[in-house]
Amino acid sequence: MKRILPWVVAAALTLACFAFQNRTGPTYPLVGSFPTSRGDVAFKFLRSEEIGKGLQIMLRDPVPPGVSAKVRWRRYKSNDGWSETPMNPGTFRFSRRGTAEEVRGVGATLPSLPERAGKYEYQVLVDDGNGSRSVTGDRPIYARYKAPVPHAVLLVHILVVFLSMMLALRTGIAALAGGEVRGLAWATIGSLVLGAFVLGPIVQKYAFGVYWSGWPFGYDWTDNKVLVELAAWLLAAVTVSLARNPRIVRGAVIAATAVTLAVYFIPHSIFGSEYDYTRGSGHGTAG
Repeated sequence: MKRILPWVVAAALTLACFAFQNRTGPTYPLVGSFPTSRGDVAFKFLRSEEIGKGLQIMLRDPVPPGVSAKVRWRRYKSNDGWSETPMNPGTFRFSRRGTAEEVRGVGATLPSLPERAGKYEYQVLVDDGNGSRSVTGDRPIYARYKAPVPHAVLLVHILVVFLSMMLALRTGIAALAGGEVRGLAWATIGSLVLGAFVLGPIVQKYAFGVYWSGWPFGYDWTDNKVLVELAAWLLAAVTVSLARNPRIVRGAVIAATAVTLAVYFIPHSIFGSEYDYTRGSGHGTAG
């Protein structure tokens, strides 16, 4: 039991970190409720979609009588003027990572963008009879398009990244307990390289047409933060191999574990790929 418990703790912490990063990322659907004089209105606004699918934006039933809504939208980084589309009653189907959900409400579907990393910026304006108000105030909502990634490729990538994170945390737990860390540290590095620097670029190539958009080619935090993580673990592994002082060894491993946790508290896809319609080319990074 003593041998299994550290792995259980590492796996549980990894799941918690994955859930946090997923829900705080800029591509996770924006959900919540909006107060009106006729009652609160629940909403779900997509912020990521696959090429070939319309972007669905909706207010969930029950929408109070007398409440209407419309979407004000345009392509991001373009010279487009603003367009407005009314939101109408209907059934809307959402899909995300293999799961589907059908919801009734009042909504609109924007046309699919054909470009990888093409983005919409939009606002949802709700009118309760006292004038239209934006659900998000002055802040627009951004939604990015990507090409489909084969499920098998994506699944293997996610599993290896999960394994890498779990190994990193398990190594940190071993260091805190004063246990052996050499093999665990190198296992962490191997899984990190496979997940972030082999499978990660393959996924990005499918989704956004590029293998790597971190330093020195771009600013993608998803790419750059794993560079920092790898550097921290390489330094820790070298320290484990060369240092004779156990405190220095433990300190280096614990520091690398702390860097890993910090990386996973940075929302996924920050400063991700953006297609620049004013230039007719992709810009930025793939995240």
